[in-house]
Amino acid sequence: MNKKLSSTAVLLLGALALAGTVQNATAAGAIFSATGAVVNAGDLPGNGSINDTFNHNGLLSDYTSGVTNFDAYIATNPLHTSTFAGFEWFGNAGTSTATVTYDLGSVRSFDRLALWNEESSGIGLLDLWTSIDGTTFTSLASGLTPFDNPLANYPADVFSVGATARYVRFDMSRCPQSNPGTFPACAIGEVAFRSADVPEPAMLGLLGLGLVGLVGSRRRKAA
Repeated sequence: MNKKLSSTAVLLLGALALAGTVQNATAAGAIFSATGAVVNAGDLPGNGSINDTFNHNGLLSDYTSGVTNFDAYIATNPLHTSTFAGFEWFGNAGTSTATVTYDLGSVRSFDRLALWNEESSGIGLLDLWTSIDGTTFTSLASGLTPFDNPLANYPADVFSVGATARYVRFDMSRCPQSNPGTFPACAIGEVAFRSADVPEPAMLGLLGLGLVGLVGSRRRKAA
């Protein structure tokens, strides 16, 4: 009896905790930013701050993370400044690869990635990896070719890639992009994500109530 009640209670607590988490999650379809990023071994320290690739500094029209609708925002063709200082990140001069890992702050579900591919160096080829714990990574997409952008102020590339993860790793290669490729390194302007659909809090609440009933039923049977 105790074992059955214990396992049911664990399920109940898990469901209620999940319901609370989803209630605080970003609404489906909203654009959201990473909360942190690190430049991984092989291209340290780079040039500029990697924080400038997710803090909106370089965007000519801003968005509110977790609130602004991703599709509506992208439809306005938001541009990124071509100015480097305080707005972009570059790898070390003379390198053709770089790796950056973005921290979403918690486990998040997303279904699209917006990348403002820096115009003078950028990324020639991009592989994406995801992780829950920051240690074990799973391949999400490989061989992505961001827009080789020759414009002074450059638009976003949108990739339909979906996962549930906390960490997203960018493995960049074939840098710089061929057109115009004026600085020999990989570079990033800005990165953002589109929040995917998640279970409705109301339904998770019903699940929790159902488990409460199950606990009560088992107690009555045991008695």
